[in-house]
Amino acid sequence: MKSDDTQRDIKRRDFLKMGLGSAAAFTLGGLVLPVRRTFAGGVTVNVTLVAESYTKTLVDGSSVTAWRFRNPAGGGPGGLDSGLVINSDDTLNVTVTNNLDRPINFVVPGLLTGTATVAMGASRLYSISSPAAGSYLYRDDTTAGIATAMGLAGPLVVMPAGAGDRLYPGGPTFDRQYTLFLQEIDDRLNSAIAGGGSYDLANYEPNYYFLNGLSHPGTKGDADTRIVMSNGEDVAIRMINGGTIVSPMHYHGYHVDVATRDRVVETAVVAKDTVLVRVDECVDVILQVDQVGMYPLHTHYVPGVTANGVYVNPFGGALTMLEAT
Repeated sequence: MKSDDTQRDIKRRDFLKMGLGSAAAFTLGGLVLPVRRTFAGGVTVNVTLVAESYTKTLVDGSSVTAWRFRNPAGGGPGGLDSGLVINSDDTLNVTVTNNLDRPINFVVPGLLTGTATVAMGASRLYSISSPAAGSYLYRDDTTAGIATAMGLAGPLVVMPAGAGDRLYPGGPTFDRQYTLFLQEIDDRLNSAIAGGGSYDLANYEPNYYFLNGLSHPGTKGDADTRIVMSNGEDVAIRMINGGTIVSPMHYHGYHVDVATRDRVVETAVVAKDTVLVRVDECVDVILQVDQVGMYPLHTHYVPGVTANGVYVNPFGGALTMLEAT
C-alpha cells in the first residue's frame, strides 16, 4: 500500500460508464470508477429501484426466473441491473417499488436495518444520510433469505468525501478500483418460488455462480468485471458477497493486502492469495501490480467454476481475469 502522501499521474479508463452533472449521475452504469475524481458531495441523491422478477439466461443457455432490483435510470456493473455510488457526505433517497408477489423491505447491513416493508404493488422511501465510506450491499431481510437467494440484492459504494482515490479517509490510495459482486443461484429454488411454492434453504445447493451477474466467459469480456491494470499500479478490488454461501476468492499470479472487512480496517495485514468473503461481507483489498501477464481470479469453491456441475469454455461460474500490461 502506498503512503498517505503518495501522488502519481492517473490514467482514466476509456470504458468508464458514467453520467455527470446531476444527482442522477451518482447512479452509474457501472461501479468501475475513475480515481482522483472528487464528487460534488453533500448532495441529495434520489434513486428508484424496482423489485421485480425476470428471466435470467445462464451461461449454458438455460434460463431461470430470478429477482432483481432494477434501476430504470441505468444498470450496475456487468450484468447487474442496479448498483449505487455516493459520497460520504451525501444523502441517499431510495424509492423501492415492489412488483414482486410478497412484501419486502430495503436494508443496507451496517447502515440501514429494521426498516418497514413495502407492500405488493406499492412504493416506499428509504433514506441514508452521511454514511461512512466503504463497501456495502443492499437487500431484503423480511423473506428469511428467499429474496437474497432469488438474486434481490446489489452493491453500494460510498466514496470518502474529497478523497476519490482512497478506500476511506486516511486509507491507502489506489490507481484504479473495481467492484465484484458475488452471487449464486440454486435453480431448483428459483423454479419453486416462481411457481408459487416454497423452498427449504436447508436444501440450498447452488449450481450457477456469478461475478457482477455474469459467469465466465462473460466476465472476461465485460469492462466492469475484467480487471485491467498496469505494472506498478495499486488496484483496489471491492469483493461484496450478495449471495448465500461463503466465497474463498483466489488470486493467481499475485497476492493482495486486505484493507478492510465490513469497513473495519485490517490491523494485521498479511499478503494473501486467497481471501474469504463471508455471506453479507464486504472485503476491500489492494493488489500491487508487480508483473505483467494474464491470470485468473476465481472462487476456490470448486463447483463455483462450473455451470450446473459442468466445466464450460473451459470454466464457468465465478471466474474473471486479471490482465496487467
